[in-house]
Amino acid sequence: MFFYTNNGDGMKVYVDAILMINFWYDFLILCSVSILLKRHASLKHILFGTLIGASSMCTLFLELNKYVLIFYDFITSLVMVVITFGPHNIKDNLFYFYIITIIIGGSQYLLTGNAYEVNILTMMFISPVIIFLYVKSQKEYKLKYTKYHSVILIDGREAYSLTGYMDTGNTLLEPLTKKPVILVRDTISLKGHNEFLVPYKVVNHSSILKCLSIDKILINNKEIDAYVGLVDRAIFNNGIDVILNERLRDLI
Repeated sequence: MFFYTNNGDGMKVYVDAILMINFWYDFLILCSVSILLKRHASLKHILFGTLIGASSMCTLFLELNKYVLIFYDFITSLVMVVITFGPHNIKDNLFYFYIITIIIGGSQYLLTGNAYEVNILTMMFISPVIIFLYVKSQKEYKLKYTKYHSVILIDGREAYSLTGYMDTGNTLLEPLTKKPVILVRDTISLKGHNEFLVPYKVVNHSSILKCLSIDKILINNKEIDAYVGLVDRAIFNNGIDVILNERLRDLI
């Protein structure tokens, strides 16, 4: 089934088909924005927003010039976003709403060669895959280039879930193995397998740092081969527990 079929000079519109795919697209778009921006919108709010989007169907039966139609579509999108995600962060929510809408429309044109003629079954199966790949790539991009990372330290039977911060100033390596050293506040009760000292130098100051080898270090759920250096808690703030090593950036 298609949005329309051509009969000579006429055009036959399948209203049920348009309603179905429009509802499906709006639902997918709102779900994607919620996941991508971590809005945690409830299913009820997403469905309410989707129903508002479905109201745009009435424009099919009204004679509106293109400027009025554009304005109506913008207001509809704005109301959808506010109902689904609330009155906060409207600019970001609306921006990603349109970005994902454009991606679906572009993919539709790429697959069919026509912005209006669409095989419903094909697009209903393919569009979630397209959106999934986009959301996945965006989350990976943000995770790679953000400065805050999830850190899990496993030491014997103990596991510590911590917040790590990627600091370009920490490039410390253990001189013999050349393994990077991450800095952890000394209030965390790590025992480790062995203890050793690593020399370090900062501006106008040189000293040695107490380091440990522990069972496992996970950063963003990826195992990293590194040592742990214990540092005075006074240098940590903003909820940070670990100062990550800049040399690990490309590994996580």
